[in-house]
Amino acid sequence: MANQPFTLRNALPSELDTISALITASYLEYEPFYAPEVWQRYITNVGRLDDLPSAAQLIVAEREGAIAGSVIFYADGSVSGQGEWPAGWAGILRLAVPPPQRGLGIGRALVEECLHRARATGVATVALHSTEWMSTARDMYALMGFVRVESFDFKPRPGVIGMGYKLDL
Repeated sequence: MANQPFTLRNALPSELDTISALITASYLEYEPFYAPEVWQRYITNVGRLDDLPSAAQLIVAEREGAIAGSVIFYADGSVSGQGEWPAGWAGILRLAVPPPQRGLGIGRALVEECLHRARATGVATVALHSTEWMSTARDMYALMGFVRVESFDFKPRPGVIGMGYKLDL
């Protein structure tokens, strides 16, 4: 995107705490959709970055000197630990843009960066998961050409379905 008010780059190890807090802030709106007994575990785990596999590429959007969004990209989605993607598919996880930064194209630009990286490594399919209450994200994915693949849905906990999506590049 030309003239975007932010830049995309790989995260620095010194930024993990900041990015963790950003992811947590971005996902707080989903608390009403979780049973109270699982919410704390979910919100803690979604923001946890200290145990990412070495294959994870943590990408951030920087705006006005601060991190305004992030995403995790795996050129080999099968090592992401999320769902069971076929060999040769890339994976996108934990797209996060906190509410004050939304509407600037940050989320879309982060996903487009993942698609660019997938193409650069020769990957032909990119996959991700979403949930029924993440309607803004799902709408964006649909506009970008992602299609629903129910056979790759998974249930991380009772009452929650990780809805599978893919995009053939």
